[in-house]
Amino acid sequence: MTIEVEDLTITVAGSGKRVVDAISFSLDPGERIGIIGESGSGKSVTTLALLGLLPRSLTASGSIRVDGTQIIGASKKQLLEIRGRRMAKIFQDPSTALDPLTRVGELIAEPLRRHQGLRGHELNAAVERALAEVALPDTERLSRAFPHEISGGQRQRVAIAMALACRPAMLIADEPTTALDVTVQAEILDLIRRLCVDHGMGLVFVSHDIAVVSQTVSRALVMQGGQIVERGPIDQIVHAPTDLYTLRLVGSARALDEALTTGRVS
Repeated sequence: MTIEVEDLTITVAGSGKRVVDAISFSLDPGERIGIIGESGSGKSVTTLALLGLLPRSLTASGSIRVDGTQIIGASKKQLLEIRGRRMAKIFQDPSTALDPLTRVGELIAEPLRRHQGLRGHELNAAVERALAEVALPDTERLSRAFPHEISGGQRQRVAIAMALACRPAMLIADEPTTALDVTVQAEILDLIRRLCVDHGMGLVFVSHDIAVVSQTVSRALVMQGGQIVERGPIDQIVHAPTDLYTLRLVGSARALDEALTTGRVS
């Protein structure tokens, strides 16, 4: 899947305030990139625009083309053809992203039913395969559970299974490990990397944590105040940043890593 973003601007309706200011970037098929920035930098709202999921309070202009399809101004039918089937998103907090009143098996079955037309035994088998693929144990029992009955790490794996159920060409992961402890975070990052490699998927990995992004992608965009202030190979951004804001992010990450290593975190 190819994504081409040109002069994307996102404004708050009625006020004209720009939360994303004329940014441009592109992704080639199977490429993995990161979007890095602090809260309010515009990174998450950019990914919502890629899927045509902006709330009514925000307006997008410019161009977003997904395999040639213009997302800005696209019809509901066009967007439904892309979401889930060709491009899927893992949201930041699975506790709010997963319907608490729907069992895990049905959460995963819904996109398979809608996009692939699976029913009966084929649908049940596909749900079990999706759960097993993200290394969840006892899939039959888990399928019957509600989201609140499983752990945070398991909920995030369910969210990943939902996103990957229809084998999208592009996965958007928006702060997918923020709410998890360090051990589970490492497991989820390994899982996302492995699944992208196994299925040849592209990846847009969104995070405020430059250290986490560096483990997952080959190049990155750094956003501040709705603009891209630096871009390039992730090794270059981590080891030789040119923008002062990027330098501060890298410095913060190194300071935290040193504090964790020496045990001086309060």
